[in-house]
Amino acid sequence: MNNERNSSDGRSRRWLLTTAGVTSAALAGCTDMLPEADSVTDGVTSQDDDDGSGAGGASGQSRWPAIDEGESLSDFETLEEWNAWETELSAAPDEARVGTQAAVIESEDREASINLRFPDGLDLREWDTSLAVKPEATDRIVVEFLAPDRDARLNTVRTIPDEFNGWFRLDCGYEHKPEGEPDLSNVTRINIVAVGPEDETTRLLVDDLRRTKGADNGKAILAFYGGHDSHYDIAAEMLEERGWTAAAAISPDRIGDQGRMGQTQLNELQDRGWDICSYPRVSMALPEMPESRQRDVLETNRDALEDHGFEDGARHLFIPEDRMDATTNELIRDVHDSAFLFGSCTSGVPPTGMDTIPLIWGPALHNGVRRHINLADQYQLLTVLRIPRIVDEEDVGPDENRMSLDDFEHLLNHLEHRGLDVVTPSDLVDGTFESDDDGDETFSDGRPEGTILEAGQSYAFEGSESSESLTINLDDGVLSASFSHNSDGEFSVDLIATGNGRDDSLVTTSGITAGESIAAVESGTYRLEVAADGPWSIDLFQPEVHADDLDSLPVEASGSGSGFVGPIWTDTDVRLEVTHDGDGDFIVDGYDADGGKESIVNQTGAVDNSRSYRAGGTVWLNIEADGDWSLEVTEA
Repeated sequence: MNNERNSSDGRSRRWLLTTAGVTSAALAGCTDMLPEADSVTDGVTSQDDDDGSGAGGASGQSRWPAIDEGESLSDFETLEEWNAWETELSAAPDEARVGTQAAVIESEDREASINLRFPDGLDLREWDTSLAVKPEATDRIVVEFLAPDRDARLNTVRTIPDEFNGWFRLDCGYEHKPEGEPDLSNVTRINIVAVGPEDETTRLLVDDLRRTKGADNGKAILAFYGGHDSHYDIAAEMLEERGWTAAAAISPDRIGDQGRMGQTQLNELQDRGWDICSYPRVSMALPEMPESRQRDVLETNRDALEDHGFEDGARHLFIPEDRMDATTNELIRDVHDSAFLFGSCTSGVPPTGMDTIPLIWGPALHNGVRRHINLADQYQLLTVLRIPRIVDEEDVGPDENRMSLDDFEHLLNHLEHRGLDVVTPSDLVDGTFESDDDGDETFSDGRPEGTILEAGQSYAFEGSESSESLTINLDDGVLSASFSHNSDGEFSVDLIATGNGRDDSLVTTSGITAGESIAAVESGTYRLEVAADGPWSIDLFQPEVHADDLDSLPVEASGSGSGFVGPIWTDTDVRLEVTHDGDGDFIVDGYDADGGKESIVNQTGAVDNSRSYRAGGTVWLNIEADGDWSLEVTEA
C-alpha cells in the first residue's frame, strides 16, 4: 500500500536521502583512472536520412531507445574511437539500437570505464546529451563531461532499479560539479562509467550517444504524492500566489479518503492547470507481479482517472515504490505517455526518455535538492521534486514521508529566486514548457546612483543568560549585527517576525567568540531569541547604503568564524570559490537589497569548492563558520 508510513515508502525515503548523499564520495576516483590516450573521433556527426527513418542501421531504422532527434556524437560503429581503461570493450551486433552494433562495457572490477575525446572541443552550450543504455549488471551509471579538464567537469549520476536490466534512454542531466566551473563551450572528453554490484562482473551495453537542442530556461516539476489534504489546503494556495501549477500523484481508489483530497478539490486543481496523475496503490512492487497483473494495475488506474475526468493527467505515471524491470518498462510505454521514478538526477528538457524521468526527494534541501535547482537554472535542465504530506516542523519524524511547512516554503522561495519555470508532466509531453518571457534578466543592467537604502533602526543588548523577551522594530532594508559571547557553551541569536517579515538566524555558534552577520529584513516587529550560558552582547543597526559603498567584481575576502562580505554590485550571476578548514558547520547565504535570500553553501567540515549564485544588483554574503574561511566572487 502507498500509505504514509508503510515499509516500502519508508525504505524509499531513506534510500533517496542516502543515495543522494554518497554520490560524490563513491565516484571520487572515476576520472583519475581514465587514460590520457588521444581519441581518433572526428566529433559530431549529423544523422538525417533521406527516407526519414532517422538514425539507422543497415535498414535505415533505429530501434528503441535510439532516437532520431538532434545530432549523433557516436553510433559506436567504430569502437577504436573509444578508449577503455581496465575494461573490455566489444561489439554487440544483436543488440544494435542504431547502425549495425551496440557496444559492451565489461569489467571484473566494480567499475567499467570508456571515454571519447574531442581534440578540438565540443560545444554543449544550449545542448542536452543522452544515450541508449542497457544495464545488464550495473547499479549506477555515471557520465562525466570534462570541460575542459578533470578540474572543471560536470557529472551525470543515474541510479538503476535493482530488477532493471533492459534498454532505456539515459538523459544526461548534471548531478553535481565536483571541482571548478566548467566551460561547456569546450568539452574535451566524455567518460561513461558503469558502477556494478559488489564482487561481481560489471556489464553495460551502450549505443546512440547524441545531443539535442536544450530549453530556454531551467524547469521544475512539483510532484505531490498521495493527494493529501495539505496539498490542497497549504501547497495549492502557495503555488497559486506564484502562478504555478503542479502534479498530484494519486491512487484513484483513495479519492475522498480521510486526510486526502476529494473529487471537488481535485477538480478545482485541474481547473487551475494541475495534472492529476496515476500513482497506483499496490500490495507488492510491480516487478513482483505477473505481466498480466502489471498491465491490469496500470490500465485500471489510468482508466479510473479518466472516468473521474482527469484524462490529461492519466497519461502520466509515478511508479510505485520506484521499482521497475524491463517488462514493467515495456508496459509503461504502452499504457502511459510519461513515467517518473527515483534517479536523483536532473534531465534535459524535454527528456528523451519520457518513460524513465528521474526525480529526487523534495525534503532533502541540504542533500541534493538545492544543488539540483541551481544546476537546472544554470544549465537549463529539468528537476522533478517529490513532495509528501506537508506538516508542522514538530510533526516531522525521522522515518516518515513528511515535509515541514518551513522547508516547503524554503523550497518554493529557492525555486522562485533561481527563476525556474514550474511546469507539469503534460507540458513536457505536449511541448508547452517554454517560457513566455523574452529571456531578459529581472535585475537592472546599470549600476545604481545615490542612496540605495536609507538608514534604519539601531539597538544594543547585553546579558548573561538566555532571553526571549527582546522586541525590536525594523524598517525595510538590511540588518547588521555585531556580537560577542564569553562562555564555552552554545550561543545563538534568532530573529523572529511577530507580524510581517521573515524569521532568520543572526548567529549560531559556540564557545568564546566575536563576529558579525547580516540579514535582509522587511518592515515590522521582531523578537530576538538569545540562547547563551554566559555573558553576551549584540549591537544591531540598519546602515545607510550608497552607490559609492558598492564593491565591484572580482571580490576576495577571508576571515575566521562569523562575518559578512558586501555590499557588492553584480549585473550577472556570480561564481563563488569557497574554502573552510573547520570541523563544524559552514554556511554561506546571499542577500539582496530587495529582501531576497538564497542559501548557497550548507556543509559540515572542510570545504574547497565552487558554487553559483543567481545574483543581480546589490548583494551581501553572510558567512557562518567555526574555522578559517575564504571567498572569491567572480562573474559566472
